[in-house]
Amino acid sequence: MAELKTAKYVKETIRRPSHHKEITGPIPMLTSGEDYGNMGFNMYWEGISEPFVHAPKPHAHDFPQYLIFLGGDVNNLTDLGAEIELTLSEDGVNLEKHIITKSTTVYLPPGLYHGPLIYKSVTRPFMFIDLYFAKDYARKGQ
Repeated sequence: MAELKTAKYVKETIRRPSHHKEITGPIPMLTSGEDYGNMGFNMYWEGISEPFVHAPKPHAHDFPQYLIFLGGDVNNLTDLGAEIELTLSEDGVNLEKHIITKSTTVYLPPGLYHGPLIYKSVTRPFMFIDLYFAKDYARKGQ
């Protein structure tokens, strides 16, 4: 069978390894590199099913980023089913703690410190989605 001309637009799920022992499921990843849209972003999905510390220390990036916390009940995606503590800071010194209990998105402009990110309680699995606009992920201030 001949190769489809449009096959370059369709990719099966690309995965990345987990950086946390608490995340045991596969982690799908989308990389919009030169061979796939060249939009300059990366995105991955992690299923969270138990409490743990995701990012222990405040850090920042030189690129914009979105953190997305999405409920795992497909019939009610807005019901998070967890309590999350996320600390933000514009200067890395004056820390502001946010408590997240509903499906939420967080915009992190370049230079905004974030962390710790702590999953305090999880009553049912939910999805953590990280979308960042850079070819490579790099932290500063940690």
